[in-house]
Amino acid sequence: MTHVLDDAIGSALRGNQAHLAVHDSASASASGSGSGSASAARFRPSVAPFASVGLAPSAESWSALRAIAGDESAAMFVVPGFAVPDDWERLATLTLTQLTDDDVDPHAVEAQRRTRALTRADVPEMLRLTAETQPGPFLDDTIEFGGYRGVFDGDTLVALAGRRLNPTGWVEVSAVCTDPRYRGRGYARELVLDVVRGIRQGGERAFLHVATGNPARGLYEAIGFVPRRDFEVAVIRARSAA
Repeated sequence: MTHVLDDAIGSALRGNQAHLAVHDSASASASGSGSGSASAARFRPSVAPFASVGLAPSAESWSALRAIAGDESAAMFVVPGFAVPDDWERLATLTLTQLTDDDVDPHAVEAQRRTRALTRADVPEMLRLTAETQPGPFLDDTIEFGGYRGVFDGDTLVALAGRRLNPTGWVEVSAVCTDPRYRGRGYARELVLDVVRGIRQGGERAFLHVATGNPARGLYEAIGFVPRRDFEVAVIRARSAA
């Protein structure tokens, strides 16, 4: 049996976050829908680089992705061994583990009121911090995922966490990062628990992804996140027809 988190990107794009997506209009029209049943979808490039062709992609799905991606690259969460068609190339691969909030008690450590919600006005600082710490893709409109919280020292953002994918019933915790000069103060733990509290209050559960070798995995497991499944991030691009 498959789980909604096996295709978290696809579920988000075809459901709760369809308003942030670019769908293949031809396949959507053929299916009688303007959004959710398109055979391929991707987030708007200014929001995130992620795309989906589903768990069992057909030739039509790959053709649809080519139609919406053009010559731009896209990133997908795939199982190890996933193969792309000959007319696509894999530019990069990153291994990671998906963890779910099975044992997280979001009230185990109450917020110390060091964090605050982040808004569009904070995007320049968010872009600066994520560029310096590289927690994953963070673009001009990534804030549209919502739910971001941060810690400031004066006007300088020194720690950050927020939400990203929203497949049915779940919300991904993402962009967890701290300025190296401010590590060891408990900011990441407090921010992650802040974000999880908000997710739980909305009636959903939290999950996240951590790259292989990232020491932050120890923090997430200490908080109560439990490994669910290993994935790869495949960065792909359609080969030129010429």
